[in-house]
Amino acid sequence: MPDIAAVKAALAAQRIETPSWGYGNSGTRFKVFARPGVPRDPYEKLDDAAEVHARTGVAPKVSLHIPWDRVDDYAALAAYAKERGLELGAINSNTFQDDDYRLGSVCHPEPAVRRKAVGHLLECVDIMDATGSRDLKLWFADGTNYPGQDSVAGRQERLAEALAEVYARLGDDQRMLLEYKLFEPAFYTTDVPDWGTAYAHCLKLGPKARVVVDTGHHAPGTNIEFIVAFLLREGRLGGFDFNSRFYADDDLMAGAADPFQLFRIMHE
Repeated sequence: MPDIAAVKAALAAQRIETPSWGYGNSGTRFKVFARPGVPRDPYEKLDDAAEVHARTGVAPKVSLHIPWDRVDDYAALAAYAKERGLELGAINSNTFQDDDYRLGSVCHPEPAVRRKAVGHLLECVDIMDATGSRDLKLWFADGTNYPGQDSVAGRQERLAEALAEVYARLGDDQRMLLEYKLFEPAFYTTDVPDWGTAYAHCLKLGPKARVVVDTGHHAPGTNIEFIVAFLLREGRLGGFDFNSRFYADDDLMAGAADPFQLFRIMHE
């Protein structure tokens, strides 16, 4: 018989880090639907996060997204979070919205664009220093849409160079978390398409580089719990984005499509 008390204790002891953007407006891939009462700035997002933590008891951390959560004084923002019973978690970078990144960011064929992207990542590390955050979370929309559009091997080399520069900037207690995504928006090649690519780059960088598993970023039929077990064994599992999927990269609510899969992942 299962030890129900132990299961309940484990669930009560878990700590979930909610993303700041989750407290904003949401919608579909094609439109964001506005609703009343949505936070207008990072401080109001923390107010909402504090309410979530008060109701659940398991969500004491909030990750920030730059530039969406830019403020003049990050130390003050961290102090405000502490007053609300929260901590600031991972700092998420954004190298996918500027027009300059149409052909990529850290993998872009033009050095000036790559320099801009790396500069943003280094800014995020500065914000980590100011907030006391441990983790820099990276997801790149870099890739190509057509064969011959760029050198696949060359893009991997540019990616490695950028990651190495940012990794060298990390403090002793800071980590780099590299996320992968099967596709979107790149339709021919994506520069970090799977856990193996992310793991290979992290392995070369060093022990402070870890892989993020988004449970919605896999091809149909992928055994995600195997990936989790492997990365745990290698000491390279950095964290999760808990999403679910029916068809592709749906980003549905965790466990929506296959609740038992979520159980299997947690079991590992």
